[in-house]
Amino acid sequence: MLTFWLIIALIVLVVGTIFFFRSKTWNPFMLKTEIDSKVNVLDKDITVGMEGRTVSRLAPAGKAVFEKITEEVFSQNDFIDEGQQIIITKIEGNKIIVKLKK
Repeated sequence: MLTFWLIIALIVLVVGTIFFFRSKTWNPFMLKTEIDSKVNVLDKDITVGMEGRTVSRLAPAGKAVFEKITEEVFSQNDFIDEGQQIIITKIEGNKIIVKLKK
């Protein structure tokens, strides 16, 4: 008699689990919007040799402005203070390498 009730309990559990996952119980927790943005995509207007100005301190990474385009840049050698004139020396993938303009 005990095995009969165990079998009934197991069937109820399986049917309940299937019903629970097929119902709309999870809809409030589901993501309904699609994310179509991209991360670290360089502007095609950024080229080697462009001159710009640092917006934050480059230690060794920071922000800089090139013709009204703000990008994250990396210093080639040293730390560069905010407000300094810089030149793009190299672009490696999505990484912009700059140096202080002399």
